[in-house]
Amino acid sequence: MAHVILFEHAGFHGAHKHVFQDEPNLNAGDDNFFNDKTSSIVILDGNWEFFINWNHEGKLGRTLGPGIYPWVEDPAALGPGSNDQISSLRPV
Repeated sequence: MAHVILFEHAGFHGAHKHVFQDEPNLNAGDDNFFNDKTSSIVILDGNWEFFINWNHEGKLGRTLGPGIYPWVEDPAALGPGSNDQISSLRPV
């Protein structure tokens, strides 16, 4: 089972959201808080792709595997320009 946790602020601070499957639209009406608000990530299981637009368009950085990523703009994470940009994500 895939499992990623998105955090609102760097260093795993602020609100967080657990995602277990394909999430094509973080701006969906049922829970739109995390659209363009992710600054750190923990991947517990699976490899994940992240996108700047909904419906998996505009891939951000590289595919990430299990690990802790305290700052999304770190080159070991998604890289420069990725802070507060994630609008969709999916396990691969």
